[in-house]
Amino acid sequence: MKKILLAAINARFTHSCLALYCLKAYAQGLDYEIVIREFSINQDVGSIIDEIISESPDAVGLSVYIWNSRMVKEIIPAIKSRSDGMRIILGGPEVSFNSGSWLSDFPEIDYIITGGGEQGFRDLLTHGLGLPRGIISAENPPFEHMPFPYTTRDLAALQKKYVYYEASRGCPFRCSYCLSSRSDQNPEVKSLETVRGELALILERAPRLVKFVDRTFNVRGGHHRGIWKFLLENPRAGPVAFHFEIHPFYLDDEDFAILSVCPENLFQFEIGVQSIHERTRAAVGRTGDWAREKDAIRRLLDLKTVRIHLDLIVGLPREDLGAVKQGINELMMLQPGHLQIGFLKVLPGTDMRTRAGEYGLVYEDDPPYQVRENRWLGREEIMLLEKIAYLTDRLYNTGRFSLSLSRLAALYESPFELLRDMALFGDSFGRPVTRGWEAGASFIQKFIASRFADKRVFFLDALRWDWGASSTTHRYPDTIRPDKAVEIKKAGFAFFKKLAEHGRVKYGGADFTLSDLKRSIFFKAESDEFRREHMSDNPYALFLPDRRGVVFYRR
Repeated sequence: MKKILLAAINARFTHSCLALYCLKAYAQGLDYEIVIREFSINQDVGSIIDEIISESPDAVGLSVYIWNSRMVKEIIPAIKSRSDGMRIILGGPEVSFNSGSWLSDFPEIDYIITGGGEQGFRDLLTHGLGLPRGIISAENPPFEHMPFPYTTRDLAALQKKYVYYEASRGCPFRCSYCLSSRSDQNPEVKSLETVRGELALILERAPRLVKFVDRTFNVRGGHHRGIWKFLLENPRAGPVAFHFEIHPFYLDDEDFAILSVCPENLFQFEIGVQSIHERTRAAVGRTGDWAREKDAIRRLLDLKTVRIHLDLIVGLPREDLGAVKQGINELMMLQPGHLQIGFLKVLPGTDMRTRAGEYGLVYEDDPPYQVRENRWLGREEIMLLEKIAYLTDRLYNTGRFSLSLSRLAALYESPFELLRDMALFGDSFGRPVTRGWEAGASFIQKFIASRFADKRVFFLDALRWDWGASSTTHRYPDTIRPDKAVEIKKAGFAFFKKLAEHGRVKYGGADFTLSDLKRSIFFKAESDEFRREHMSDNPYALFLPDRRGVVFYRR
């Protein structure tokens, strides 16, 4: 029996590669041993090569994407030189639309399977890996007839990772920058009965996150509601969250009624706004109406039941710096849980790549093919926006500096102007701003010292408040630790202990134990301005453990 190794190099350890499981499931019943191995781009490429070779497969299949393309190019000649008889099979979006150049550049490749891939992979195995070298393209059967990709053993192995699932394939829209917009990506949907049965199998294993990869999940009538209702009604073996890419234009009252009773953080929505400007949307073929979408997003956020991730793309046609600024400001003022400021990728196989000359697009030759300039944005402007995107991710998206950033933004004309000033300051900061709390706080403190030295005490209170609201530990970091932290905690503990009955305290509408006090954060405002504006003139606050809330008090 021949052995096939299907290998994925994922962007993160927590990710998994749905494509490989689909290939394996569709090849079920053939006389092959098919093994899946998943790696991450953070691993040493030499160790990945060693592990592939150690499996001694007759053929290795590699799934190629923009994030792993460079590593795959190192792996191909290395494994061929160490195991000349091993067949090399490639698939995935990064090789589907420029297969000829891959075969030309890498003679070690035996086959490239384009498109959906399952039928082409099965055809190759059916012919004993004996087809002539080259490109394999075969039409898949209807998506409804495709087998469930995971075995019980697969799901057990993926329990600590993201499990990817698709209730539909293809996309009804024609956004020119997206591969899913191609005319050969026709939308197909699995029946609700099939989806419910497959999801029930996944839920038995309670993975940490089930990520639906459907493009525009909520666009197909009531199909999405049937899935949401099933997930809300079906018991789960453990904590699990569900991720969907949705279009706010297509949400209606029935959707909001369902989502209003959704347990907090069970669902998370990724919403690709991409652009708020009608002229740009028209140029790239993106449908919708921003005014209606904005109202729907605000309505979602007001529910406070669903985590909201908004996406914006920099580098689209007809957007200059002023237009990008307007987009960032509008999305920032909605206050989503996460804002990703991404940059146009001029992907092979897209209409955007075909029209690159028309738009004056200058982009990287290698993956991820990121835009460097166009007719509306110069290179230096894009570099500035990259810095703004970086700080947005490191500071805003962590959710750890909500009060500090909102008060800083109030000192500027708009959130964008704050981010621009921070980006300019970052050039002199001297080190990267990681996602760690202390690194972000250090950057903010130095920024305040440079720009608003007279407000240092106020913003020190704000940072301490942010720490109390977001931390899971009762100790302040050294950089913001009050001089009398121990005395404040002892006095506060003594105050509440006097009020305790049978080890419990009821105060200010809160109910907590003396044991909770030991794990709480005691806060004293040093700034009169902060106390007036955020504490109703109370000098003290108690942050209860597990982020259960804050209690104001006077001793």
